[in-house]
Amino acid sequence: MVGDANEGNRGPGRRGEPVFLLPPVITVMVAIPIAIVFVRGLLPTQFDVPIDYLFGFVPDRYILDGGAPIYPGGWGALVWTFLTYALLHDGWSHVLLNSAMFAALARPVSARLGTGRFLAFCAAATVAGAVVHLVVAWGSQAPMIGASGTVSGLLGALLRFVFRSPWAETGGIGDSLREPRVRGAIAALVIMNVVLVFLGSGPFGGNGGSIAWGAHLGGFLAGFLGYSAFERRRSGW
Repeated sequence: MVGDANEGNRGPGRRGEPVFLLPPVITVMVAIPIAIVFVRGLLPTQFDVPIDYLFGFVPDRYILDGGAPIYPGGWGALVWTFLTYALLHDGWSHVLLNSAMFAALARPVSARLGTGRFLAFCAAATVAGAVVHLVVAWGSQAPMIGASGTVSGLLGALLRFVFRSPWAETGGIGDSLREPRVRGAIAALVIMNVVLVFLGSGPFGGNGGSIAWGAHLGGFLAGFLGYSAFERRRSGW
């Protein structure tokens, strides 16, 4: 997912700039989940489950038996967990893998969107991942954690412009789908998620639990279909 080799000297993606030099907004967004894993490692293990249920996304939370929430966080958690689940991870392997993918994908997307739009885009992809997971895993009592929905949204956004000339206007969804490399990337993503469903999360840094493929799907669709709504127009640069 590197920049075009013919890219000129304008913009944050110019040749010669170190690829590991991240904008401050991405650095902070990578540092927060890593810091959370570090802090959680210092806490007694009896805090693990309450934290996951307080900030993780639990589909069963929205089945209000008796007319009131029964999970930690009460009514507030019905709202904040649509975002906060992405900040929690199942250990160092999980957070480092997601952080590496996030940093690689976020840099070109943030360069085109700008900080404010980039943050709004990430929030939208994260929420979309939770919404689709809520639908496909309705009633599940297992808390969903991890930033893979956000990462999938960034991948969807990247496919809208990565194969176009640098800084060109983004084409429509149909234009993107006519690009064979985009279709190939989408096919590879589908295959990867099918494999993950059967293998579980163990080989990829998790505890062997199931993969929240609905979050991947929701994030990707939000990123691929909704990217243009967030993009700055060249006249506004």
